[in-house]
Amino acid sequence: MTQNLGDGVSVLVEGGGGGVGGECEMEKCHEAYLTLQKEGVEEGPTQAYCSMLHRYSQCLTKGSCRGNINYHTTRQWLNNLLERNNCTDILGDDPQSVPQDTQQVPASATPGQTPQDICQYEGSAAPAHCGLFGDPHLKTFGGEYMTCGAGGAWPLLNTPHLAIQVTNQPVGPASQATATTKVTVIVKGHKQCGPERTYEASTEALPRAFMDGTTWAGGTALKPHTVVREEKPGEHVLITVSYINTTVAVRKIGKYLTVLVKMPESVLAEAGEMDEMQLCVQGCPPYERLSKFTQPAMKKSDAVKYCKEYNVTDYYLDSCIFDLVTTGDKSFRVAALAAQLDLWEHDPLGAQKLLQNCSEPPCLWDVTSATSRLHSQAVTLLTSLLVLVLLGLSRQAVR
Repeated sequence: MTQNLGDGVSVLVEGGGGGVGGECEMEKCHEAYLTLQKEGVEEGPTQAYCSMLHRYSQCLTKGSCRGNINYHTTRQWLNNLLERNNCTDILGDDPQSVPQDTQQVPASATPGQTPQDICQYEGSAAPAHCGLFGDPHLKTFGGEYMTCGAGGAWPLLNTPHLAIQVTNQPVGPASQATATTKVTVIVKGHKQCGPERTYEASTEALPRAFMDGTTWAGGTALKPHTVVREEKPGEHVLITVSYINTTVAVRKIGKYLTVLVKMPESVLAEAGEMDEMQLCVQGCPPYERLSKFTQPAMKKSDAVKYCKEYNVTDYYLDSCIFDLVTTGDKSFRVAALAAQLDLWEHDPLGAQKLLQNCSEPPCLWDVTSATSRLHSQAVTLLTSLLVLVLLGLSRQAVR
C-alpha cells in the first residue's frame, strides 16, 4: 500500500519482510506516528513532536528495515523533519522524555467510578468567577472588586488541579498602575484524565496550543479531557478542563492580556488549602491597591465620554475611566467591555447581583449595532408618521 509521509513524499509500504536479521514493520511504525498526530501533536520545534519523530526512527531501526526499498526515503524524510524542527537541541540527552502524570483525584470522583466517569465532572456546585483586566482590575471569586499595582509575577490561582500565574508591567515610566503582559496556565496532571499541560501567553503571542505543541490531553480527539481552543485567532483563547468543569479564558486586547477563570465552588474550596497568596481568592494585598489617578494622561470628562460609548456599567465603567485617565489608551475600553461580557456569559447569577445598574442582561451592546438599531427605529417612526400625515391629507381632499 502507498503511504503519504507529507512534504510531497510517498512510499510503497509493505506489512513485513525486507529486513536483515528481523522483521520490518514500516506500516506499523507509520500508523503509530499517525495515531499521535491525530491525538493533537502538531509539527513544530516542541518536545512532543520531536519525541514522536524519535520514536518513529527507533521503530524503523529496531525492525531491521534497512533492506526495505523505502527505508532510505523514509529515513531521509525523518532526518529532514528532525533538523527542520531543531530536535537535536530540544531532545538533548533524553529524547524520549515526555510529561508524566501525577496522582491527583478530582473533587467529583467517588469510589467505584470508571475512568470515563471520573473525567467528566458531575457535581452540582454553583460556578465561581474571577477576572483580571485593564490596569489591572481584579474581581475575586468572592465578588470583591479592586485595582492593583501588583507589579511583577503573581499567583492568580493555585489548586491541586490548576495553577495560573500572571506577570504585570508598569503602563508608564512614572505610573504605579500596571497591566498584564504574561499569563501562564498549568493544568496539573491526573492519572486517569491526562498528563500535565502548560499554556503560556504574552503580549507578543496568544498561541493556539500548549507549550509542547499539543492542543488537547486525555480522552480522545473527539472528547478530550483538557483542551485549548482558539475563539478568535490571536485575540481570544479558551482552556477547558472537563474533570473539574473549569474554563480559563485569555484575551489579548491592545498591548495587554486579560484573564477569566470559572470553576465550581466545590473545586475552588480546595484552593483555600494551599498556603500561599492567590489574587483570585484573597485579592491583592492592601499595600498594592490603587484608588486615585497619578499623572493623568487624559481629562476625566473625556474618559467618561469615551467609556460611555461602550456602555459599560458599574465597576467596569469606573475601571474604564481609571484606565483611560491613567494611560490615555482607548483600547482599555475594549478590555472593560470584554470583562463585563465575560461576567454575564460565565456567571450570569453573579452578574445580576453585582451589576446594580443593569436590570436586563446582557445590558451591553456594540456601539455600532446600537447606533444602527436606533437609526432603524427612527426611520420606522418617521415612516409611520409620514403615512399618518398622508392619510390625513387624503381624507381632507375627499371632503
